[in-house]
Amino acid sequence: MTRRTFLQTAAKTILTMGFGGLFSSRSAHAAADGIHHLRQIVTANPARTRMIQWDSPQLLQNVRVELRSPRKQVESLIPAYTYLSMDDEVQFIYHAEIPVTEGSSYRVTYAAGATDWMPLLSMHESGRISALLFSDSQCGESYDVWRTTYRTAWERHPNADVAALVGDLTDNGESAWHWRSFFEAMEAAGPPLASRIHVPVLGNHEYYGLNWTAVPPVRYLHSFALPENGSADFRGHYYSFDLGAVHCIVLDTQFLEAEERGAALKAEQMDWLLRDAATDTAPWKIVLMHKDILSYGEYQVEQKCSHGISDVGGIFLDVFDRLGIDLVISGHVHAYRRRQMRARQTDRNGTLYLLAGPAGNEYFNVPAETYDIIAGPDPTPSNYLYLEADAHRLHIRCETTSGAVLDTVDLQK
Repeated sequence: MTRRTFLQTAAKTILTMGFGGLFSSRSAHAAADGIHHLRQIVTANPARTRMIQWDSPQLLQNVRVELRSPRKQVESLIPAYTYLSMDDEVQFIYHAEIPVTEGSSYRVTYAAGATDWMPLLSMHESGRISALLFSDSQCGESYDVWRTTYRTAWERHPNADVAALVGDLTDNGESAWHWRSFFEAMEAAGPPLASRIHVPVLGNHEYYGLNWTAVPPVRYLHSFALPENGSADFRGHYYSFDLGAVHCIVLDTQFLEAEERGAALKAEQMDWLLRDAATDTAPWKIVLMHKDILSYGEYQVEQKCSHGISDVGGIFLDVFDRLGIDLVISGHVHAYRRRQMRARQTDRNGTLYLLAGPAGNEYFNVPAETYDIIAGPDPTPSNYLYLEADAHRLHIRCETTSGAVLDTVDLQK
């Protein structure tokens, strides 16, 4: 069955069976509540504020985000919303940026009910942070593997501060079924989606429309209210934030999928990147981007080859050297690889490049590149990265859902 055929079949099944026939009772209960996929999204300063978002199939009456202090004092905020009509479904996507204080919590209320109170966890005063990083959570006909990967990572690291989603969150950027399945898989893990910071990154599949051709990533941009980048044309495509000892830069590498807008995205994002990275003084600079610096068998339009440095690598490798980027995490290839490079050569004192994934159920055989220092099995099983950072040390592990550790690497300042 093709992806498109499956989407059409799923849509017909939903209409004839109702949501309960395809999804868990928990999802059906969430639909009855009118508040779907409550999530906590990164802001420019997550130590002080968080973005709270959720979806609803209807305009909610008397909706509020309530903040509760440790002394049980409650204040209310009125959220904003955007309207999305796509794939024969309507969504109202609400968002509210709220302040964070030690021991505070939040919930969403509206005329028909309220969510549970969810914690707003403050950052460590020492600047130490921990993070889970997932790439290519996209799945075909079931998001069960993504559910297992996400849940397993949180069970092993329940105190992680943040989860990054490094592109190809879903298999199709416009499909309501894929996005609903993606979020419901995370909700099945319990509180983390609503109680921990999530950092989304654009991948090429976020640019795919229902007919599998390139389209603007409209659903992604509605689903995540992201930090401002000063752009009128590419708001939400790239951004940065400080978290403890880390300055994190999120880039959009989908210049090919952006088609006629690709050149403008490349130029505007590069100007922003040079200003942003040059002015930040955090001990560590980390870049999250979906497409990798190397080709791994995928034909590169600009480089005119399918091995060695990729089109994305040709754009960013020298710039990352100049800006002193410590770590770059990417996906897209669905394999684990460790590389360390400077001046386009392997250099153990250069920028560390980690390629991770898949977190979903799309597995590929991936050829080696001469720059590889460590390579995971081929095909690489479902995996994620666990990261710890303080002002002097950066520690990263690649862990599979079965419990194997594919690699461990440490950087020191």
